[in-house]
Amino acid sequence: MLDPGEHLLKGIVGMLLTILLLSWLLKRFRQPYFSAYIIAGILLGPHGLQLFTNVTTIAQIGSLGLIMQMFFIGAEIEVPALMKNIRISAIGVSVQLLLSFIFIAMIGHQLGWATGQIVLFSFIISLSSSAIILEYLHKNTEINSRLGNLATGILILQDFLIVPMIMVLNFLAKGESNIGQLILGVFIALVFVALLRMVVLKRKVLPLSLSTFQPDHELQVFIGLLLCFGFAWMTSLLHLSAAMGAMFAGVIISQNESMKWLDRTLIPFRVFFLSLFFLSIGLQLDWSFVKAHSALISALVILIFGINSLINACVFRLLKESWKNSLYAGALLSQIGEFSLVLCTVAKSLKLVDDFSFQLTLAVVSVSMLLSSGWISVIRSFLFRNVSETLKTTRFFTENSRN
Repeated sequence: MLDPGEHLLKGIVGMLLTILLLSWLLKRFRQPYFSAYIIAGILLGPHGLQLFTNVTTIAQIGSLGLIMQMFFIGAEIEVPALMKNIRISAIGVSVQLLLSFIFIAMIGHQLGWATGQIVLFSFIISLSSSAIILEYLHKNTEINSRLGNLATGILILQDFLIVPMIMVLNFLAKGESNIGQLILGVFIALVFVALLRMVVLKRKVLPLSLSTFQPDHELQVFIGLLLCFGFAWMTSLLHLSAAMGAMFAGVIISQNESMKWLDRTLIPFRVFFLSLFFLSIGLQLDWSFVKAHSALISALVILIFGINSLINACVFRLLKESWKNSLYAGALLSQIGEFSLVLCTVAKSLKLVDDFSFQLTLAVVSVSMLLSSGWISVIRSFLFRNVSETLKTTRFFTENSRN
């Protein structure tokens, strides 16, 4: 029988080998690496080869990858352009949530759903994946385009909405809600916007001068990580998104020229921990449940891709984007995000959904995240059919990012 150390090494070797093989295979089909990570989690998890059975521990480690990813993306965001479009993004989020509720209410009325279920599922489909979308925009050098800034603003506001959404679910389940928590959430959101404004005006957010540590790269590494996980911890204590706290820490780091090298230095850690985050999603997926209800799950995923793409395309069109860019943005935001899993877990604990609905939602969310890159690629290739037009579009994004 293997001792714990040998079992851990066996798991790591199996995970790395599986990821390498799947990444090599999927790269030939021009699929992103996170798809390989999710599939590896399915194959190696408790419902597969059982190489990993402690899903909770892997999920906790994987959350560190999401935090680091958002930290580095925050370091690359051009805050003035983001703040310039934040009001437009707020309008976009409001319209998106309203359209999602109307669509789910129409379906729920036909299926006889209770009010709690209608509200829950409208919340779930309205939240997109920050990890997938921001990484996709980053790799396609669109993170600082007008479209990228609008999408980033919408994602940030979506994550702030997670607190009032949970409170609404608590009210629907128990008939009561914590008003103090809502006030605190609104206050933190206002503080976040105020601090971003300070960054725009080039005022010091932190009293500490990071340039003091410029010759000492080792200390700079720990300063950067302290800010990353410190802000993530503080926002999580306030029941807000830890990933958004980490992203704001990245925005602060980006102000200091002496810390510019940190992004490049910590890339290996960023890649490894982010892979664990997506691996944990695959580990939680019950593959036997997916096979047993594959037709239903497939139909729901296709429906969600189509409806979310349409809803978000309409939102971006209302924000005065061209139809072509709006359809592309709709495809970007079409998947269901990681925070939808949080809402689903809360709903289960509140008994708003039964075990079947929980497993079905988990499967649909996971599959939509897995297939989202393929969906985006199909829509993008249809919209920008030839290389010259794609290059023209990329040039358009780049020029907009400078304005």
